[in-house]
Amino acid sequence: MTRDGPDGAPAGGSSPAGYVEVASPAGTWLSRPGFVGPIAGGDVDDLLSNASPRRPAAGGGRGPLIRLRLGGQEAIAKRPVHGGLLGRMCGGLYWGRGRIVAQVRAAQRLRAEGVPTPDILAAGWRSVAGPLQRHTIIASAIHGAINLYEASRNPPPGLSRRAILRQSALVVRRMHNSRFLHADLNVTNLVLEPLATGIAVHIVDLDRGRFRGHFDFADRARNLARLLRSYEKWLVGETPLSGREEFYFLRCYAGNDREMLRWLGRFLQSYRRSLGARRFVWRLRPARVSRPRTVDRRD
Repeated sequence: MTRDGPDGAPAGGSSPAGYVEVASPAGTWLSRPGFVGPIAGGDVDDLLSNASPRRPAAGGGRGPLIRLRLGGQEAIAKRPVHGGLLGRMCGGLYWGRGRIVAQVRAAQRLRAEGVPTPDILAAGWRSVAGPLQRHTIIASAIHGAINLYEASRNPPPGLSRRAILRQSALVVRRMHNSRFLHADLNVTNLVLEPLATGIAVHIVDLDRGRFRGHFDFADRARNLARLLRSYEKWLVGETPLSGREEFYFLRCYAGNDREMLRWLGRFLQSYRRSLGARRFVWRLRPARVSRPRTVDRRD
């Protein structure tokens, strides 16, 4: 069943526009109207189960992605999991539903502003202990998806590194122009979609990201530093970029803004130096091959 007010709007007025709140046998969901039937029928309630996510591999994220069909549409599901010490203590438990609803709103706003990110088809939560909730998010699938980590190690046929760098830089710049700070901007959260005319790059995993009223060079630089750190940690020992390629990425990002280009270049050089001995440890350790991280449960 759906929980709507008398005018057809979500009850309480708290649901994002374009979504309805749906009760399923195991939990509660925000759903696009076209998927209310299978959601209410419990078709994806197993995604709210207690199964523990496996340990991540390099470039693999904090848990498996699940490929499925929802209402006949190809989709990808993921259950958010805390990182670090909090992850070991709480796993995938969150206080209330606010965090997952915020992801829905962020995706909706970014897409409205022309930033490529998958449409959220449904987002669900289930109470585990009072206000402690288990979350799941289901997004439209990206055709032929390959993230930047994977593409750097095994480039898709016919795609040059410069084309990948350019499109990635332009998408990150577009996201920043929307004044959105990605909380975990790394090489796994830029996802390539091969097209007949080249590639499209999508921003994924918007958890904990936020829009800011003011967005300056420092905000851009700190967010790009996260991307640089993931590159240094996972890729530089295997498929390093040349200095010319790194500058090309920054030049594509900055466009005609020479002041921004100089500012970002100085900041990121300083940040790289601040990584110190960690850079050498990352380079010397044996390469960790990313294990398959997608579970296919399509009918």
